[in-house]
Amino acid sequence: MCKSKCGLPSPIAGDLMSRDVKTVGAYLSLAEAARQLDAWGVRGAPVVDEQGQCVGVLSVSDLARTVAQKKNPQTLRPRTCSYQEKCRESNGQEVVRCLLAQGVCPLQRPRELPDGRSEILCSEPNCVATDWQVVELESLRDTLVKDAMSRDVVSVSPDVPIGEMARIMLDRGVHRLLVLNLAGGPVGVVSVDDLLQVLAHPEIASTGGSR
Repeated sequence: MCKSKCGLPSPIAGDLMSRDVKTVGAYLSLAEAARQLDAWGVRGAPVVDEQGQCVGVLSVSDLARTVAQKKNPQTLRPRTCSYQEKCRESNGQEVVRCLLAQGVCPLQRPRELPDGRSEILCSEPNCVATDWQVVELESLRDTLVKDAMSRDVVSVSPDVPIGEMARIMLDRGVHRLLVLNLAGGPVGVVSVDDLLQVLAHPEIASTGGSR
């Protein structure tokens, strides 16, 4: 905690940061990284090497860009997902089968057929594409996180004051900053909402805003 010009305590990154930081390994497959982001309910995470140092950031945009680069435009189908097959059953009902292996996509719906066999249907075949529908995990199995991540990491150390954090966010056009320790490992995240919280509630500055 440092002092502001008026003598009041000025919170630093270590006071405001959220300490629940999820990370993905640089040598993890993109398919597995995508599953982790989905399970955590986040759109991105810092990437760490084998020593725990932050070497990049992986976002949903990085995943979608990688998939787009891998696709062959001549084989694309005009639909939300390229791994669907429409079928009409004996009763006239149309169903959409999923051609991926079971467990690959969160939209899969397994069902058992009358003859004892099973098949996998798509639960949302005609919906507007979401982040995780655009990212077809099957095409990411042979690509590592390090080959798709963004290497431009906007970060601060835990002792950076609130004013400097605000300037960095404005200058770099970002809404959150990674907080790295002396070893280069991610220890927290400060968002623009954290800064606004201090402005709206000055008492946070006097208590340190620790979480």
